[in-house]
Amino acid sequence: MFAAAGTLRRAALSVLAAVAGDAWAGPGAPDGGVAPGRLLDEVVAVVKPSRGEARVVTRSKVAEEGRIALVSAGGLEAAYKPLDAGALAASLSWYVDQILLYEEAVRLKVFEVERADAVAALARFQKRFPRPEDYRAFLYDLDITEEELLGTLRRTLRVQRYLESRLGRIRVSDAEAEAYYRAHVADLGGAAFAEVKDAVKARLGAERAEADTRALLADLRARSEIRVLVEFAGSP
Repeated sequence: MFAAAGTLRRAALSVLAAVAGDAWAGPGAPDGGVAPGRLLDEVVAVVKPSRGEARVVTRSKVAEEGRIALVSAGGLEAAYKPLDAGALAASLSWYVDQILLYEEAVRLKVFEVERADAVAALARFQKRFPRPEDYRAFLYDLDITEEELLGTLRRTLRVQRYLESRLGRIRVSDAEAEAYYRAHVADLGGAAFAEVKDAVKARLGAERAEADTRALLADLRARSEIRVLVEFAGSP
């Protein structure tokens, strides 16, 4: 994975991780255990891409997507504890973006992921857990099969490759890097341009990647129908 896309993916996941933080919900919280008289599940959103079928999104799916994304990013604590309202809101936004980007890749018929690549991603995911029984407990807690998890990771990988293909055209010239350096020399500790040129290019590339992705998602959302039926702590 090239640097810009990698930086972007970590930034996207960090939004979810940041709102989750240490504020994990306790029993009876939005993603907590079932309390007497508590609704088991509900539809929280309906997403219809511009050229795709409508997708019904449930509360349990939002929690599932959020916890898988956090564990993938190294947040193992998300494997064992339910998410609070803020984390669920971020997870809903993440999942809506995933749906739109995936459907766009399908529409364009690009970057299909071979099963072998998905299996490799699954193996990496499993290694996040210290013991095999912890991984099995994670699947049990989410009430999903390993094949369902494989499908989620396969979709995520296709979306990642699609974004990488679009962001791969980003180039930062020496002149652009030097102009940025001159405007931020104090922030860079007064180091010589030659010493920080690569770091400046990486920063500019990451900023452009994030801006381009936001523009792409804004366009996809504008061409889609997104109905949020349940508010957590924000909207996607």
